Amino acid sequence: MFRVLPIAALVLLSACNKQAAEEANEMSANEVAAQLASVKIDPGQWESVTQIVSVTGPLPKEAMQRMVGQRNTVSNCITPEQAARPSANFLAAQQNSDCTYQDFRMQGGRLSGRMTCSGGNLPGEMVTAMNGAYGPKSYDMTMDMETADLPGGVSMKIKARTQGRRVGECS
Repeated sequence: MFRVLPIAALVLLSACNKQAAEEANEMSANEVAAQLASVKIDPGQWESVTQIVSVTGPLPKEAMQRMVGQRNTVSNCITPEQAARPSANFLAAQQNSDCTYQDFRMQGGRLSGRMTCSGGNLPGEMVTAMNGAYGPKSYDMTMDMETADLPGGVSMKIKARTQGRRVGECS
């Protein structure tokens, strides 16, 4: 699986609680894939950089301060086939995660929606609200993530920004 527009990865709003997610417009993976089908992505080598903007949670203040500003760079080769038919999991930041989607929209160069994921390497359930802009050669998105059900019953909130761009042909 590739992570171009984590899109964490397109790796997807504002922070939300479980009640708000339950009231949201639930969407099937096929409905999300239909939204993605209209997106034109240039195949090739893509690079995405995710930077942590803020962190709140039960960690010591010094640990949270060290997290802010951290950058993670991911490089992926997007084949013409993958660019032509991205799946709903195209947005999941992790492989092997189970995600549901709410109020997801990609149109007119704008992206918004919410994913709720569990499994994979996630320590509990993560709700990610996404908002941003995209084009065939780049994207820029903010993400508000809230992880609940961490050990001890605590939750953590992370705000991040992901910027991606096509950097050339696949090697």
